[in-house]
Amino acid sequence: MYYCKLLSFFIISVSTLVAASPVVRKTLNPRRLKIRSPLSDAVFDATSDWPTNVVMTGGSQTYGMWVPIDGTWYDLGSITCLGLPAYAEGPCDGMTIDQIGVVSGDGPCDFIGDDGYSVSIPGVAGGGYYTVGPPQNIMSAKCG
Repeated sequence: MYYCKLLSFFIISVSTLVAASPVVRKTLNPRRLKIRSPLSDAVFDATSDWPTNVVMTGGSQTYGMWVPIDGTWYDLGSITCLGLPAYAEGPCDGMTIDQIGVVSGDGPCDFIGDDGYSVSIPGVAGGGYYTVGPPQNIMSAKCG
């Protein structure tokens, strides 16, 4: 009886450890592992591996995205954001935003939030970040 309990305890322990082991992807893209923080002008370069003309902050996370400068409204659920420092990718409408910045020369950009928030950011040199108040999800954007 003792051996039966010991064997079942061993099997349960091993199966728990195996289930908790992380799965490692074998084909990591080294370009995505490039250090992107702190943010610099190189991150905003349209020729880099992650072109960015709009940066949004939410809590301790910074999200970079590219909104085409053609005057068309874009649903941010169909634009992919890169989140720093977590290097997470996902749709740009799923996070709570505190501030928005537009790269100089790529504005003006208009943004609409899910709680009726709207703002037009000129995107001029030295414009900095604009506070989103109250913090909310930004759903649509238009630049140019």
